[in-house]
Amino acid sequence: MPLFNPLPESPETRLPTVAVLLASYNGVRWLPDQIRSILDQQGVEVQIFISDDGSTDGTREWLDLLASEHQRVILLPKRAHEHSVGSNFFHLIENAPLRGFDAVALSDQDDIWYANKLRRHFDILQERGAAGVSSNVVAVWPSGYSRLIVKSDSQKSLDFVFESAGPGCSFLLHPEFVYFVKQKALPAAPEAREFEHHDWLLYALARSQNLVWVIDDAPCMVYRQHQTNHIGANVGIFPALKRMRVVASKVYRARVLEIIKICKICAPQLAEQLSATESALLKTGIPARFARARMASGFRRRLRDQMALRFFFVLGWW
Repeated sequence: MPLFNPLPESPETRLPTVAVLLASYNGVRWLPDQIRSILDQQGVEVQIFISDDGSTDGTREWLDLLASEHQRVILLPKRAHEHSVGSNFFHLIENAPLRGFDAVALSDQDDIWYANKLRRHFDILQERGAAGVSSNVVAVWPSGYSRLIVKSDSQKSLDFVFESAGPGCSFLLHPEFVYFVKQKALPAAPEAREFEHHDWLLYALARSQNLVWVIDDAPCMVYRQHQTNHIGANVGIFPALKRMRVVASKVYRARVLEIIKICKICAPQLAEQLSATESALLKTGIPARFARARMASGFRRRLRDQMALRFFFVLGWW
């Protein structure tokens, strides 16, 4: 697999610099804890760039005050049109001044990062020549219940077409990959800006370019769960039922096909393989259902998810 060259060694007097891209929306109750955990990162120097998506709860006003008092926090001007979490992150990638940083991280507004998150992932990025690093996380509910969310099962040949590498808030990206997304992928496939799941798409763009992506098995953050999570952890019967409805309504199918479409544009070297996968996913009839089920082991990392996908394929819910 192609590797990114290691970033230049930082002089002993300079720590690695990380640009943190934070998309906010009505998150004033959570932002103070999250931003403090980012500013308190050990072994790196951080600069936070924030884009607010039309908050109405005082978030923008709080961020204005914070940015006026703290030089490591920069609030981008209001967008003309607010759309979605995904488009807000791509807006940050295209408009935040990222040149000169050693790495780029993504952040939600409502988590709490472990103090070594960025340095640990930066070292992995360096050692593996990776385009991106993500990790397992610890989900925590208001009741105090917590659970490790494992995303680090072995990567499969086409898992990037069907799932993300984990929550985008765990991502640390190589700057060369970010420039690829900004300068090549988004101009070539403008519809990518409106794809709802920015983390899934970034992972797919990296893997479709045959770049290394590392999913660290050590959790890096507290992934706070609440009613207004954009996605949240897939734990328990109700989230599982919700995702079953998404599959049955063909929403998941549409997202997979959109990922394939964008990757075919941005990775022409994979166009033939992706077109064959697309054809297999679109065929109708009972033989086609079972053919898809046999392919499922290459579509998801976790065995449980492979079995669920086989079930959906065979029943025709796909």
